[in-house]
Amino acid sequence: MRFSLTLVAIMAALAAVPVTGDLCSKGSVEIDGNWYCQAVTSITYTNVGTAGSYNEVVDMASDGVCSSVPHSFSGPIAPFNEEVSLHFRGPIHIAQFAAYSPVKVAVNKRDVSSAYARRHGHQHNAFHKRADDNHMIHGEYQRQEISATINGEVVSWENNWFGPGVTPTAIGFASSTSSVQWVTATIDNEVVSWVNDWFGPSTSAPTLSAQMITATINDQVASCPNDIVPNPAPSTTLETASIPTAIEATSEASPISSSGFPSVINNSTVYQRIGYYNSVNQTLDNLVFLGNYGGQGSGCFDEYFGASLSYVNSAGTGGASSPQVLADVTIPSEHEVTIMTAQECKDGSCGYARPGAVAYHGFDGPDKVFLFEFTMPMDGEEGFEGNMPAIWLLNAKIPRTLQYGEVACSCWESGCGEFDIAEALDDGSTRMKSTLHDNASGGDSDYLIRPTSAAMKLAVVFSSSTSTIHIQVLPDSTDFSSSLTAGEIEELCASDGGRPVSLFAIS
Repeated sequence: MRFSLTLVAIMAALAAVPVTGDLCSKGSVEIDGNWYCQAVTSITYTNVGTAGSYNEVVDMASDGVCSSVPHSFSGPIAPFNEEVSLHFRGPIHIAQFAAYSPVKVAVNKRDVSSAYARRHGHQHNAFHKRADDNHMIHGEYQRQEISATINGEVVSWENNWFGPGVTPTAIGFASSTSSVQWVTATIDNEVVSWVNDWFGPSTSAPTLSAQMITATINDQVASCPNDIVPNPAPSTTLETASIPTAIEATSEASPISSSGFPSVINNSTVYQRIGYYNSVNQTLDNLVFLGNYGGQGSGCFDEYFGASLSYVNSAGTGGASSPQVLADVTIPSEHEVTIMTAQECKDGSCGYARPGAVAYHGFDGPDKVFLFEFTMPMDGEEGFEGNMPAIWLLNAKIPRTLQYGEVACSCWESGCGEFDIAEALDDGSTRMKSTLHDNASGGDSDYLIRPTSAAMKLAVVFSSSTSTIHIQVLPDSTDFSSSLTAGEIEELCASDGGRPVSLFAIS
């Protein structure tokens, strides 16, 4: 069972503003077959996620024939709980983009340590170490990082236990001035933290006996104490807020299953920024810019499938031989740029990808937040996709195989997922629609106003606890900070000043 990373912010935000359905009762207009009701600054899709299946491409043969197998999905937000990629069509100027992923923090609010400040896609990587692991810093406790293979999964955590009578200094680590020790682990691709409640045998320790965990650590069999103790019987004096939920006790030392890892009582959720781009100062952190320009310096091109994903040039208009930082430019009409994490697909870590294509991991998990700052200026272009800007996301399996072309070579047709965040449906339109495409599709008829001159800041929040996707226009003062608490996300989603939220229920 994956961790239930709750996000009560959406429900709290919706409780703070007038909640309605769509606003079509106030009037609507049809333009080129599309209905538009009222301009809004908040749109919430509810009841997102269901059980179903889609056709996952598993082979793209050299003769142009593609093979697929059924892939099942279920749960809140599904299939958008899988990796997604972000796509931008011009004319658009991307000033900032940030992606956030949740980190679970136990009991007390605490700043997220730089040791696990980023989680990179599906890769089961150890946390980033300091440039000099042996450097001693006065008053700072430097933790040892451990990697273990548990139930076939590579797991990393910080060692907060050094054995009876052994101090951190004795094994080459600076001693800590803090009485609270924290453990962090990457379990089921989620970064989790909890307070270490076990510090070796002590006469003042709880009467519950410590369990030992045996795991393969750095290619050696080793044992360490399990600091998560079984839940004691209820007591009037028990401070349950400080005790983790129990895992099932075992009578013998054995690897602990990641699926049985405990949740934490009274936890708060912090969303850590895992990717960031700023066009003005040319900052690019854990992101890569791609495009369908295969054969232009990178990727591939053939007569059957056309152009694959490739690196995109700094202007966003063609291919490149290596990763480039998108310049502080406006991407022109009829050109698209894709953003993924900077974690390259290796050794099948992304599943199947088109041979020869540039392939990277997308943004994974049922809970995620994206922040955008952009303008969509009028450029006067006409014709196919001329002056029709858009921002949308796809199941990342789509661009890694075939975004445009034979439907059998992509999972799109069978419902693996697309979410149009803000899209102009006719040339020169100032109305930006949103639409959800999967096996239960739908689109709200209320719309956002296209930001043709002044920049717009926009949030898109995926919440598994409420089965919602929330689109929110943000104040100009919004900062794309390195982390967001649940309370800060609540403030973002309630930044409409009491104006109605357009609700669209997926059925």
